[in-house]
Amino acid sequence: MQTLQALYETPFKNSLFLDRKIIISHKKTILYGPRKSGKSHLIIDHLSHYEKGSYLYIDFSDDRIEPHLVAEHLPLFVQKNRIKLLVIEHFDFSFALPNVDEILIATSFTCKTLQGYDALTLYPLDFEEFISFDKKHSNIEHLFNLFTNHGTFPQIVQSVEQDDQRQMQMMLHLILNDTTTFLIYKRFCELQSTKVSLFQIYNYLKAFTKISKDKLYAITADLIDQKLLFFVEKYSQPSSAKKVYPIDFALKDALTFKKDFLKRFENMVFLELIKRGKNVFYEEGIDFYLPDESLAILCVGFATTEAIEIKLQKLLPTFWALHVKRIEVVTLSSESAKDIDGFSFSIAPFWEWSLQL
Repeated sequence: MQTLQALYETPFKNSLFLDRKIIISHKKTILYGPRKSGKSHLIIDHLSHYEKGSYLYIDFSDDRIEPHLVAEHLPLFVQKNRIKLLVIEHFDFSFALPNVDEILIATSFTCKTLQGYDALTLYPLDFEEFISFDKKHSNIEHLFNLFTNHGTFPQIVQSVEQDDQRQMQMMLHLILNDTTTFLIYKRFCELQSTKVSLFQIYNYLKAFTKISKDKLYAITADLIDQKLLFFVEKYSQPSSAKKVYPIDFALKDALTFKKDFLKRFENMVFLELIKRGKNVFYEEGIDFYLPDESLAILCVGFATTEAIEIKLQKLLPTFWALHVKRIEVVTLSSESAKDIDGFSFSIAPFWEWSLQL
């Protein structure tokens, strides 16, 4: 009970908070998202709308808190203090929650669910949010250059430190908290935007670390569940090799000196899509296919309009087979819109394309 009393009396002030697109509006909510995506800041801002003494905030990542004692005393404590809002971060769902009008739970694991709760997912920043976080610059192309360098984690974006790569490394070690998991995730990041198989990853890792296939599969499943890693299937071919994308396009550069800007750019485009809840596949020659919208997306980086049109002409049979109606080409320079053989296609630089999604 002493622990709960101390937490109850703790004041909260979120001086660094900047608005995100996610709004907590349901009385019973589970807030999902990878660690360091900004869940705590969002929660503390939410608490600012409540009177002191009407809520109880518990963060089970705090080593001073003993979960079994909290579970034992929590029902009586919330009843005695007439708690209106109960907030629990890093909840492991190991005990039943008390009867409280409003409950907000935060977790990194999407496999954790409760009936009757609204589900929200908070990712690291998309490009539009990144722009809102930067108060010093106004030129959109300059902001894009900063975006490509800093990545999407709010902690990195807001930091005054200059060495983004070292900060990302330290942040990853904190998030992953295990040497084997770090090595696995590092390898996935090195293979950013390429087709991979777990067997390929296993053969690579076993050369310098002791690991079983079962452990690799289990860790990979956890990384996917925590939305630190995404696999994209080939359309209508789930058994084919999948393309892998880390949660932040800048992570590869923080973990290896091998650079490939086009792969990084493709990862950047993918994250804008996934953060808006798009159902994404790939197809040969097509970076992203969205069947729900009959939309094909190509990431070409720097390319002339003429080169893009030649590429589109070669892909016409694939577009017809997939019943594509629209084609969006995301670039770093070109811009135009026209029809080609009955298809509507547009060419737009990333900073315009992403803000129109």
